[in-house]
Order: sequence, then C-alpha cells, then structure tokens
Amino acid sequence: MKRLIPILLTCLCLTACKNIQTSQKHSNMNTKITENFGDLSKIDIIYALATENSAVLMLITVGHINGDPQTQTDLLDKLEGYLIHIQSPEFKTEYPQQKIFIDVVFEEKPDVLITDLLYKCMSWCEENGATLRIQIEDKYVHFAI
Repeated sequence: MKRLIPILLTCLCLTACKNIQTSQKHSNMNTKITENFGDLSKIDIIYALATENSAVLMLITVGHINGDPQTQTDLLDKLEGYLIHIQSPEFKTEYPQQKIFIDVVFEEKPDVLITDLLYKCMSWCEENGATLRIQIEDKYVHFAI
C-alpha cells in the first residue's frame, strides 16, 4: 500500500493539477529537472480544503532524499518557488483561504540533514504566510522544541 500513495499522487499531479510556474525567476531560467524533486520550477499538487478554509500545496519527493549539499539546495529552491507563488495575485485570487499549508511528502525517511533543514525552514514559511508540514510515508512529523 505504501507504494500506491506516491503513484496515486503522481497520477493526480499529471492529470488534475495545473502546470503552475512558481515564479518569474524560474520561468526565465532553464528548467531544472531533478531525480528527487522533479521540475524545480513547478508546483507538484495544489488543492483547497473548504472544510478547513485552507489551501494545501504539496511538494512530492521520490526515493531516498540524501543530505548532500546539492539536494539541500534543490529542496530550498523548490520551496522558495512555493513561497513566491503563494504571494502572487493569481494564487490569492484562486485560493483565498485563510490558512496555507505546504506539505513536503517523503515516501521514505530522508537523511537527518534534510529534516533538520526543513525544521529551520518552518519560520521562513511562517514569515511568508504558510505553515510547513512534513509527511514521512503516511504520517506527519512533529518536532519537539
């Protein structure tokens, strides 16, 4: 069942999601496709939850995410694109919800350097109007402070 979720999410992304360019910066540069994060200039999945008055942007990862510097840079670049996108007039018009979540979804436990990096990114996301949530396999991760 664990393998079905990433496959299903990938199918949803390919068939139901808009091909959203995350920022003007990204649209002017060559598209970078990575093995673990896909196209760094695109939103993977975005949807609204009317019951919670929230919008959810999902950043889907594939395979084991190691902690090497290039992987960290790629993750930060993709996350930055999400944060830029939620500030755009187009996003605010299409998703006027009060709460915005960015869910980073891992199909398996990533390197500890990646979870540490995402922990440090939580305040960056909050400053830009989003709550960063991390999901490993099918469970959300909560950090002890």
